[in-house]
Amino acid sequence: MADFLSGLDDALAGYAELVPAGELVPSVEALTGRLREVARRAPGLCRMRRIGSSRQGRALDVLSVGAGRRPVLVVGGPHPNEPVGYATIAFLAELVANRPELRDGMSWHFLPCVDPDGAALNEKWTSAPLDLHTEHRHFFRPALAEQPEWTFPIPWRGGVHRFGLPEQQALADLVDELEPAAVVSLHNAEFGEPFFILSRDVPGLAARLAAVAARSGLPVGEAAPSDVAGWPVLGAGVYRMPPIEELVIRDHDRQAPTYGAHLTHHAARHGSLTLLPEVPRWHTATRFHDSPPTTLTALARALTGESEEVQRLLEQAGPHDDSFARAAADTLAVADSVTHAWLRRAEDTTPVTGVELAEAHYARVVLTLRSTAMALRSATEAQPGRAAPH
Repeated sequence: MADFLSGLDDALAGYAELVPAGELVPSVEALTGRLREVARRAPGLCRMRRIGSSRQGRALDVLSVGAGRRPVLVVGGPHPNEPVGYATIAFLAELVANRPELRDGMSWHFLPCVDPDGAALNEKWTSAPLDLHTEHRHFFRPALAEQPEWTFPIPWRGGVHRFGLPEQQALADLVDELEPAAVVSLHNAEFGEPFFILSRDVPGLAARLAAVAARSGLPVGEAAPSDVAGWPVLGAGVYRMPPIEELVIRDHDRQAPTYGAHLTHHAARHGSLTLLPEVPRWHTATRFHDSPPTTLTALARALTGESEEVQRLLEQAGPHDDSFARAAADTLAVADSVTHAWLRRAEDTTPVTGVELAEAHYARVVLTLRSTAMALRSATEAQPGRAAPH
């Protein structure tokens, strides 16, 4: 596997300069159209097929290129607010179809978006020029229990809990069919530095990934982002996904888990190596100095106050259950967990590093913007004719 990945990195490195600069991220519909065109131009090499449907009936299509014995599955849009994967798949699919050396012993399978319903709720900003206000006024990220990548079945109270998402089932069936050598799920964040999540350690791979990031002008960071805090470190900016038993399952209503196993855990049954690259859309030149732990206490209080304001927005909108309200409530629960983690860290007398403090500031901004946006959308879009609460 190490030789396979090293060879793939070497093969792709020479094409980095071909990546178009300044191109807008395509919509899911436009991306699917581009993949269909790739298949139309090379019918003997490529195949486009439907593997399932979303909860609202949107197609889940896959483009397969080549027939080598090592399948590679590339998943775009694992979360519908992370559109960088759409642009990556559009470029990579055309490149693989046009360059035989990239198909040597391999077959490529591209799933443009695993949550097209959620992607449709982000269309007002995902294919537009980057703008923080536009993004977060029209932002949507579903609650964890409604995210296909995080809702694979798990043992629960003596049985098995299934989340019943058709998108997750289609993804599971595809993995079981392909038994891929590698799965790459293309993620992105708003701020921060790039990092990578692997299903297992592969000698030399962590250094390779750090080098890829640096080659793109995005060196990996020193401190673990909040998403992977406490996870095993494989190298600078590279972390291992823990077994599902080691991940905390939040159980808000004591009736059902808030999320399940990850795609990584499901693919592991086939020996697949799974890679989740996390790259930022926004770059900030702000640098923070090492600070006393009480700085995190102040941030925790600020985030708590902002979360309380968002909660009041939801309450003013009245009792209702819609995807925006569920997502906003879920984000507030994440914010609550983050503030408690900061308060625990503040009890430590060691200084907070500048990198650690920057990550905390990013988390506060992102969680507040996300929850506010979805609370407002719940109050207006989910209840037509109702004005946003003041």
